[in-house]
Amino acid sequence: MKKLIILLIVIGIGLVLIFGGKLLKNTDLTNDDIVSKSFDWVTGKGTDEIEMKGKLSLLSKTSNTDDGYYYFQSDAENLLNGKRISHLMYIDFATHQEIYLCSNSGCNHNTESCSSLFLENEVPSDSSILFIWNNKIFILSKQQDQDGVAALGGSTSSGVEGSSSILYCLNLDGTSREKIYTFDSNLTVEDFVVGDENGLYFVTKKVSAKSINGNSYQTSSEKNLVYLDVKTKKEKKVFSMDFNDNVEWDVIGCSDKNLILHGIDFGKKVSDEEKHSENNEVYKNSYDVFKTLNVENRESKEIYRIFAAHSRSYVTDEKYLYFSKEGDGEIIKIDLKTGEKNSFVKLSQNGIYGIIGDKIMCYEYSFNDKTLYFVDKKTGKISHSKLVNKTVGRTLDIIAESKTQVLVVYDSDVNYHQDGSYETKKEYCGLISKEDLYKGNHNFTEIKMINNVIDVIYKGGR
Repeated sequence: MKKLIILLIVIGIGLVLIFGGKLLKNTDLTNDDIVSKSFDWVTGKGTDEIEMKGKLSLLSKTSNTDDGYYYFQSDAENLLNGKRISHLMYIDFATHQEIYLCSNSGCNHNTESCSSLFLENEVPSDSSILFIWNNKIFILSKQQDQDGVAALGGSTSSGVEGSSSILYCLNLDGTSREKIYTFDSNLTVEDFVVGDENGLYFVTKKVSAKSINGNSYQTSSEKNLVYLDVKTKKEKKVFSMDFNDNVEWDVIGCSDKNLILHGIDFGKKVSDEEKHSENNEVYKNSYDVFKTLNVENRESKEIYRIFAAHSRSYVTDEKYLYFSKEGDGEIIKIDLKTGEKNSFVKLSQNGIYGIIGDKIMCYEYSFNDKTLYFVDKKTGKISHSKLVNKTVGRTLDIIAESKTQVLVVYDSDVNYHQDGSYETKKEYCGLISKEDLYKGNHNFTEIKMINNVIDVIYKGGR
C-alpha cells in the first residue's frame, strides 16, 4: 500500500511537471509566478490576470469634456488655518465663464466645506493628475516623480517616503468627493493614467536616492504596470515594466489593447553619472526606440528605431506614430500594427506640437517662426495659421479642445523688464472654432475669468 501511495505521488509530480510546463510555456509565467500567485491549473491563469473590456484610452493628457474644462488653480494669497490651498475650477464652453466647481450659491469658497477647495498638502496642485473617466472626475494626488533627477554637487530628496499617492473620485459638478484608493507609501506612481471600460492602469515603482562622488541621483526599481478595479477598489499587478534591456521605457499612447512605449537605447548598461555627464557622450550612439506592448497577452513588438537626433518630436494616435527630427524637413508616419514607414509630408516647420481634431499641429524647431502649421492626417494637406499671442507674439497656448472648438490663451497683459523678459499680469482665454484656428482667423470668444492667470502646467507657448 505504501509503495502504491509513493508511486501515485511520483506520477502526480510528473504530471504537474509535464502539464505545468506546458501551461507555463503558453502563459509566459515562471515558477516564481506560481509561488507568488494563486495559479489556476485548469485555465492556466494567475489571479492577478485581468479581464479587459474595450480599448485602452490615455486619460492623463486631458481634463475636459465636450462641455467644459477642469483644472486646479493654486491660491498663493489665501490660507486656511495656515495651510496653502488650491481650487478646482471649471470653464464652461456654453456660458463662456470660469467658475469655482461648487454648486453652493452662497459659498465664499474659503472653507473645507466648499467642494472646489483642496488643501495643497493633501492634493498638490502642481503634481497631481486630473482626468475624466466614465463621466466622473478623478484626481490622482501625488508628489512630483523624481526618477532621473540629478543634483550635481548636492543632494536630492525623493519626496516619496511616507507620502502615499491617493486616488479621488467626484461628480462632474464637484459633489460627492470620495477617496477611493491609497497606493503603497513606498511607491511612486508615474504621471500617466490609462483606462479601459472596467478599470484604470498605472505604473508604480520604487524611487531612491544614491550618492556617487559627491553627486546625488534619483533612480527607480521594481517598476510595474498595475490595474485598479474601481468598483472593488482592488489593485492587481499586471506585469513588470523592468524588461532588462537597458532601455528606460515611457508610455506615450494607446492603440486598441496596446500601450505605445518610447525609450532610448544606449546599446549597453549606462550609469547615472554617464547619463548626466556634460559631454553627453553616451547619447551620441543612442537610438530612439518605439514599441507596442499588448496588455492582454503581454506580447511586445518594436515598430520603429532611429538614431537619436538632438532635436526630435513625435506623437501617436490609435493607428500611427508620427515622428520628425530637426533639419529633415519632413514628418515620418509609422503604422503601429505593421511597422511600415512612409514619408508622410514635406514641411520645413516639422516640429510636432500635438494633435488637434484630425490635424497634426506643427511648429518651427528654431522657434523663429511662432505661428502654427496644421497637417491633415488623412490627406497631408497643410494649413498655416498666423495667429499668435497678440501682445507678446509667442505661440498660442493650446489648453483644451471639444469636438468643434479649441480653448486657448490668445492675449496677455504684461510688464516688460529692461532685459526684454516680462511678467504676466493677466491672460485672456477664449474659444475659437477649429476651422478658424486652422485658417488663422482671429475670431475668439472671450472667457469671463475669475483668475488673472490660468494656472495650467502644460501650456506650450514659446
